[in-house]
Amino acid sequence: MSQPPGGLLTSRRGFLGLVGAGALAAAGLTGCAAKKEVSKGTAVAADKLKGLVPTRVPFQVPGLSPDLPASEFVEPGFLTRPGTTVQAVTAKPITSGAEVRAMTPLWGTVPPGLGDNSYYDAVNERLGGVVRFNISDGNTYVDKLNTLLASGDVPEMIQIPGWNIDSIAHFTEAANKLFADLSPYLAGDKAKEFPLLANYDTAAWTYGVFGGVLQGIPWQNAPYPFATIVRTDILDELGLSVPKSADDLLTLGRELTDPKKKRWAFGDMGQELQRAFGAPREWRKQPDGTLIYKYETPEFLQSIELMTKLFEGGYVHPDVVANQFADHKEPFGSGQLVMYKDGLGAIHEILGRYLPSNPKIDVRAADPYPAHPGGKVIVWRNEPAGMFCFIRKGLGDARTRELLGIADWCSAPYGTQEYDLVNNGVEGKHFTIKDGQVQQTALGRKEVAPTYLFLAGRPGAITENQYPGYVEAYHGWEQTASRYLENDPFVGVRVERPSKMAGLTQPTEDKMNEIFRGKRPVSEWAQIVKDWQEQGGNEAREFYMKVARENGRL
Repeated sequence: MSQPPGGLLTSRRGFLGLVGAGALAAAGLTGCAAKKEVSKGTAVAADKLKGLVPTRVPFQVPGLSPDLPASEFVEPGFLTRPGTTVQAVTAKPITSGAEVRAMTPLWGTVPPGLGDNSYYDAVNERLGGVVRFNISDGNTYVDKLNTLLASGDVPEMIQIPGWNIDSIAHFTEAANKLFADLSPYLAGDKAKEFPLLANYDTAAWTYGVFGGVLQGIPWQNAPYPFATIVRTDILDELGLSVPKSADDLLTLGRELTDPKKKRWAFGDMGQELQRAFGAPREWRKQPDGTLIYKYETPEFLQSIELMTKLFEGGYVHPDVVANQFADHKEPFGSGQLVMYKDGLGAIHEILGRYLPSNPKIDVRAADPYPAHPGGKVIVWRNEPAGMFCFIRKGLGDARTRELLGIADWCSAPYGTQEYDLVNNGVEGKHFTIKDGQVQQTALGRKEVAPTYLFLAGRPGAITENQYPGYVEAYHGWEQTASRYLENDPFVGVRVERPSKMAGLTQPTEDKMNEIFRGKRPVSEWAQIVKDWQEQGGNEAREFYMKVARENGRL
């Protein structure tokens, strides 16, 4: 699964902070809480949250071990499909017969619905009842979330990406009002009732705590948020190489872009350029003991200047120029754009979609590169969890346990029948096995989409061995990236950002995107940063510095 997926992007039009739409929405979603002072943010060391979250009990699939070993920042890799899969959950989780309504995002084509989708039929049969999905465009998902949270009429299960949460100024108040406290069912040894949920890393669970309440079932993040994804087959055809520094991008832009052939060098590269120039993921500790935010750094401005040049040179795909939230996968898969920033999971999604019609397609992640040749390389460290499934409050004990049972079933790891069904569908119908590898059928490409997997999460693993060389390349990329991890001052501290700061993210980055597209001069960035500081950024700095001092980070 990819995200606008880096785990750091915000979606279109978040709450606007303390005025306008944001304040109106907050008034609807928080009730009396909206009349109180807005959230100043909270922070607590992760080890202090252990009383709220499950005690981890690893789930070992019998007879299965990785071919490429895991380490602290490298996921395990499986080069072959297991000869047999095991059934992890024997009892069907849905016992009431009541239909489950769930809302999930999707970055791609919406599959046929209930009654017209044999994949849904097969999974629902194994679950013991019907899950009816309301699927929304992931690129504009936050718009729907704003409306839904304001109304208070949320479905029984709902997946909310962390980057949407970060842009919703009053999310914690809404979550505490609308979503169930899961600690009575999962805290400590209670999670033994749901052994596949207990298999998640403890750090991921701590990120499901909002306002001191365990509410989100976490989608455990890969260690790294994104990379430069490249059509290496196109580069090879033209005798070109993947970028070794950000300086290479202007040259690649000139050599790759050919509008007559409907080929452009780039899609969105913004966050990759920020990383390449050495801007921090969020906050950086300065020599004088203070904190500086990424917007305020000279490196961030340098990334804006280069990204603006890529736009000015005509090297960015016109769909992306016209719409910062444009779909990248379709033009990338068709060869109309050659590289862009995405989560590494996008690679297997693209291969699955385009390899059947183009056996020559080759997609890889460029190794992390600096701004200039020989410069320092940093890689941003991902947060432990990036997406969360919530269960509606007030459903009663039996129904809440039933829904947790669904999440537990959907959490089954690689090597289980449940994982196979959720990810691939039914063998012989949605996929076949060739040379020991999964081969998706035309029906599988039509019907199987990320839906049930968004009702849960699982510890990370690199398993897409149906694509030759994919697992080895991904595992090798993580080994390389692990050498350059940024020193984040808040690792191990669960921080919920202040409401003002959350509400400023989208408006500020909308202005940045206007600079890229020539609608504002680069010289305006200084004023944009000043506005960010005065409208909540400086207040956020005081909060984060207090957190850092209390946790021995400053």
